Amino acid sequence: MHKDLEVAFHNMLALLKKDMRCKGGWHYGSISRGQDDIYSDYDPVFLVADKDFEAFAADVPYFLRAVSDELLILWPESFNDASFKNYCSVIRLGDNLHQLDFFIINQDHPEAWMCKQHCKGCTKEHILFDQTGEVADFLDKGYRTDNYIPDTLRAIDTYWFHIEMLIKYFKRNDIFKLIKNIQEFLFHSHVDLLLSYYDNLDWGAWESKVKHCIPNEKQEHLKAYFSKADLCSLEAAVKESMVLFKQDAEEICRAKSLEYPTLASEQIIAYFYKRLASDNWS
Repeated sequence: MHKDLEVAFHNMLALLKKDMRCKGGWHYGSISRGQDDIYSDYDPVFLVADKDFEAFAADVPYFLRAVSDELLILWPESFNDASFKNYCSVIRLGDNLHQLDFFIINQDHPEAWMCKQHCKGCTKEHILFDQTGEVADFLDKGYRTDNYIPDTLRAIDTYWFHIEMLIKYFKRNDIFKLIKNIQEFLFHSHVDLLLSYYDNLDWGAWESKVKHCIPNEKQEHLKAYFSKADLCSLEAAVKESMVLFKQDAEEICRAKSLEYPTLASEQIIAYFYKRLASDNWS
């Protein structure tokens, strides 16, 4: 952590300890996993009873302004609701800008998915402060989400379906439809395929799982989807990626004793090349 951010964070904790609406809190994120470095920020989670939840959340800007020279951005997450909220912020401390998250869990609605997710991997060792012992009791209950493992065959079907769909977008020179489908469906289907076999990480979103679980040579396969946003570059990227996806899919199906859909993928690949090479649509 940057030393200025450390000071601001501990000043915020001192302020919150005086507010009895806040039962206490704990470290989440890289600190809780012992993976923080000089570039990290804080991800504190605070526990608040239902009767105080909305009023306490409304005071988050006050807490952040009180410990910074300037609150530049307060960005509430789109998923904020009556059980869980996160306020991302950018604050100025002297000449430097820092990010600081502010998570709030409703003590009376712990079964919500986001609440359980932000207890995952957290124990009494991660407690920042505990006004009445209720934070320790809350964490002792072991709330957590299950680790989601993608469906291998679903990822394969999604991939080849969208390869066939790309043909019309290439013929129309529809760059933005191509970008959307390549990044949203092809790339993420390839991510899901690899995570269906390699994921052994019980925290983090797909990008963390790719970084920590998937072998480096397979990570290189995922980079092949990114190119310049012109027709020729996108076509070359898709053609290269199809080969890499097929290779990975066949390998993972063998390892998991699954039947790879050879007939479908070979026909779609052949049809893709045929249509892109021809001006005749009949």
